[in-house]
Amino acid sequence: MTNWKFVKAVNENEEFKIEGLNIWNHYWHCVDKKVEVKGPDNGNVYFFKEYQIEGNDRPLVLLQASLLTPALGFI
Repeated sequence: MTNWKFVKAVNENEEFKIEGLNIWNHYWHCVDKKVEVKGPDNGNVYFFKEYQIEGNDRPLVLLQASLLTPALGFI
């Protein structure tokens, strides 16, 4: 099992880069997998969907979930 770590909550279309790639500039391929993650503040459990985007030389994996705020959480 992978130990995922909460990275950041961002608003939709707010620039967010993984390995130098702005995630909003790439198609997200849903791999039809959900991952359980504890939230950074209160430890609530969230279920994040797993996506892949095409990186420069390999696919990059990201997890995304809609949080209770208008922000999106990324792992």
